[in-house]
Amino acid sequence: MKRFVAAVTAIVFVGLLPARADTICPPPRCVTIAVPVSPGLKVPNNHVRVILPVGYKTSKRYPVLYLLHGAGGSYAEWTQNTDIVSFSSAYRVIIVMPDSGRNANAGWYADWIDGSRQWESFHMKDVIPYIEATYHGNGKRAIAGLSMGGYGAMYYAASHPGEFKAAASFSGDVDIRYGAPISGVMYDLLHDLNGTPNDNVWGNPVTNDANWRAHNPTDLAAHLAGTRVFVACGDGFPGGKHEEPNNPAAYFIEGGAYQVNMSFVRALDHAGIPHTDNFYGSGQHTWPYWQDDLHWALPQIMAALG
Repeated sequence: MKRFVAAVTAIVFVGLLPARADTICPPPRCVTIAVPVSPGLKVPNNHVRVILPVGYKTSKRYPVLYLLHGAGGSYAEWTQNTDIVSFSSAYRVIIVMPDSGRNANAGWYADWIDGSRQWESFHMKDVIPYIEATYHGNGKRAIAGLSMGGYGAMYYAASHPGEFKAAASFSGDVDIRYGAPISGVMYDLLHDLNGTPNDNVWGNPVTNDANWRAHNPTDLAAHLAGTRVFVACGDGFPGGKHEEPNNPAAYFIEGGAYQVNMSFVRALDHAGIPHTDNFYGSGQHTWPYWQDDLHWALPQIMAALG
């Protein structure tokens, strides 16, 4: 039961963690834009942060990495909490960080079943074409994210085969049906406080089970054929390199994330999908580990992008 409760709360951590001040992200490398929203789409925030390569030139074309945030974050959180600006300066890649709601309005990178949000349509139909036309993408793209964003990365890659050459999840909620159907009750109870998905997102997890399956990376694992898959997660035990002993919830939550990620990896193995894993043992659900995950994954993502 403890493992189950940890797993279904594995994506709520971001709202509990204080964000550090924004790292230096000045123009011309950093820009924050409002992407035009297609008529009829409902998204409460169309802001996107973009990090351009050092020496960016409009006469050249670049691969694009879409980097997704967690349930309590926003399009700015990767620059607020990591060294992504300085670290990415070594790579010729455009990094794009779109919004998908936060806390009780966390969007889950989904077109909600109740019709009140269309995050998936906005990102796939508006953000990607607009960004790549405006900033000269070369058609090669990858996607990555943490927690809710790790879910979004794997879901987008699986549900839009061929769109992304690589996908990476860092402590992601990559099996939203883990512990179903009881997990749906837990999600609903924690929604207002921590942004877990309620029935508005994919419907009731019992009566709309087919819709949950259709949006679950673990159920869609076979669709990741042809995509380079990267999975990173700790196990929630003490002793990690970024120890925060006064943050016990972060141990508990990462332990749940570990169970969810192992379920996802088993599904990848069953489907015969190659994947590169970084199950690094002791660790917490905190930003220093996701910065490490990015350092681990980005060079490999760039290799996948050619």
